[in-house]
Amino acid sequence: MTVPPSTNVVRTVDASTPSEEISKLIASDGAVIVRQFIPPSVVDALNEEIDPYLAATITGPQDKTGDLYKKTVGSRTKHMGNLAAISPTYRTTILNHPLMHSVSELFFKEPFGDYWVNRAAVLQVEPGEKAQGLHRDDMLYGISRYLAPGAPELMVNFFVALTEFREDNGATRLIPGSHKWTIEDWGQAVPEHTIGALMQPGDAVLYLGSVWHGAGENQSLEKRRGLSVTMHPAHFTPMEAHVDLSREILEEMTPLAQKMIGWRSWCAHHGVPVWTVRDRRMEDELHLRSV
Repeated sequence: MTVPPSTNVVRTVDASTPSEEISKLIASDGAVIVRQFIPPSVVDALNEEIDPYLAATITGPQDKTGDLYKKTVGSRTKHMGNLAAISPTYRTTILNHPLMHSVSELFFKEPFGDYWVNRAAVLQVEPGEKAQGLHRDDMLYGISRYLAPGAPELMVNFFVALTEFREDNGATRLIPGSHKWTIEDWGQAVPEHTIGALMQPGDAVLYLGSVWHGAGENQSLEKRRGLSVTMHPAHFTPMEAHVDLSREILEEMTPLAQKMIGWRSWCAHHGVPVWTVRDRRMEDELHLRSV
């Protein structure tokens, strides 16, 4: 039986929309576009800071990555992490984004207690790149195979356009409603059911890790660039560690931003501190300062 998308568009709201309403749309459709999630000045600052590092980043997956990663990262796509170290705008503005945290709290606070960043990366689809294979981001967690529809979500992706996202340059394609599928429906994750998330720089598409999606084919002569910040329950180990971030940079960050990258303890749903040092909260034992 064919399982069509639940809607024929990715619904769009303004950044001034209450986080409760945005979260309800995400829970209903699996994804929503938020116009001007960040202002043009922040887009410009991010692009300026990451340009030299992205230019030095190789295309395609790294040699020692797993098979799933190799299948989903195209040979003409760049994935660049380490943003907390190289981008002041990321660590001061993005990591403290009020709407991002309001939405994350609504999805993760009650069932899990706390959340942090799984991974933040700039994804740049170069001209000539083929369409990415459709996938679910929550396949990162083995437990996702055993969760029935209606279980708490394991990931929310805040994917911000840093260039225009168009049909011809590889806009992210999603299948609204696919987060409600059972495993028997997964065979229906085909390109014909996808819808493009068309965005201007500064817009963001917010989608669940259980939504089937993939980057589109870049048939243009332009690069398509986006910033992906994925949040997940703090029970899970992030893809990217920040153990080498300098103390100087860390202490120029807010307590919230420090926790997002694993440099503060957090509390589970029962209030017990987790990620401690010598049985004390990390920030206290390390005498970690913040702005």
